[in-house]
Amino acid sequence: MKTSDQIDQIAKAMSIAQGEMKPASKSSENPFFRSKYSNLAQVWDSIRDPLSKNGLCVFQDVLSIATGISISTRVCHASGQWIEFGPMEIPVSKKDAQSVGSATSYGKRYAICAALGVVSDEEGDDDGEAAMGRQESIPKNGNKPKKEEPVTHQATCISPDQVRTISDLINKCDDGYVSKLSKHLLDLGYPTYAQIPVDMYAQILTGINKNIELVEKRRKENV
Repeated sequence: MKTSDQIDQIAKAMSIAQGEMKPASKSSENPFFRSKYSNLAQVWDSIRDPLSKNGLCVFQDVLSIATGISISTRVCHASGQWIEFGPMEIPVSKKDAQSVGSATSYGKRYAICAALGVVSDEEGDDDGEAAMGRQESIPKNGNKPKKEEPVTHQATCISPDQVRTISDLINKCDDGYVSKLSKHLLDLGYPTYAQIPVDMYAQILTGINKNIELVEKRRKENV
């Protein structure tokens, strides 16, 4: 986080504005998780008046990076004081217009909620589904698949216990392997361990354990 030399006035204005902000409403539907969430417009509906009344405004800068997009958020006060958050990086599985647009809305929403302390659901816009490359296939007639029809790319993510197992074991791996694994998962559209599909768990665990064995072997050779 970066700030202007002084932040006394913007800090005071922000504290008042945050006290006036209402939770963002949730009426949009995430097609992947089938849950409700607040989209970017609804977030702005909850913050626009409190910001304006207290001399505050928000600027967001979106840049293209190798793995996706990067979003910086600056909150400014009428006094000239400012606080900047980020950059926040959002991975994009493929850089077509729809994926980049989805990731941008997703990232801007998350970034502004984090900067201003907006209370909302944990989903974002279409939850970045187009950016993750796993949207539902919609027939040409515009009708969504019936509930009993399987969605080809929908997969159950690994459990919290499995996430903890990976997190504990990965600390025993060498840095090179950790870096390669992280890049591999990012390329597949899984920026966090919690998003790993359950059918990939055994394969990843096997690779981690092999690297741990290699690290231990090297350690013994160097003793």
